[in-house]
Amino acid sequence: MIGFFVLVILYFGFSWGLPWHKIPSAISFSYVFDFIFALSVSFFFRLPWKFKWLLTRQSMKAIFEVLALAIGSIACIWYMDIEIPFRLVNNLEWHLLLFAPVLEELVFRQTFQRMLVSSVGGKNVTSMLVAAIFAFSHLVGLSVLPVEYVPFIGFQIFYTFVLGVVCGHALLKFHSVLAPMFLHFLFNLTFYAALHFEII
Repeated sequence: MIGFFVLVILYFGFSWGLPWHKIPSAISFSYVFDFIFALSVSFFFRLPWKFKWLLTRQSMKAIFEVLALAIGSIACIWYMDIEIPFRLVNNLEWHLLLFAPVLEELVFRQTFQRMLVSSVGGKNVTSMLVAAIFAFSHLVGLSVLPVEYVPFIGFQIFYTFVLGVVCGHALLKFHSVLAPMFLHFLFNLTFYAALHFEII
């Protein structure tokens, strides 16, 4: 358990502490770090990899939950007229639809949650703890975004925690990292559609 928290501190120390934005590249080097971190930790601690995932009734229930969360979050943002920072991001579709769903799930579910499960067992509390860490990771926006986006970051902490719980339960239920990746992609796709059609 101590090793888990040391790993989390090391991850955030490198992820937040290094000036990734100053490295000239078409994509953020922090994504490269996430990928190498997830692969290295999974290999070192011999964490199981599984990408096979079948669409079953339970899968459809998880998909419905994520869609309901996404639509509910979009409705709240629209109703409360919260300023959103997504339009500030270049190549938003790559960030929302590829890098975030794949790399965040590799770090938070494949690495952190599997490591926690291996030390304390496959209990739902692992989903809650990793979801809280996942939500916390979005606070980095406070250091890079203008002050008018602070209400959005506060709301984002709420919905990313719930999304993290759903994705964590999917990992425990389906034993495949592909399940949380797809659910995360579906959530972000719904947000992207809302942005594209100027709903938010």
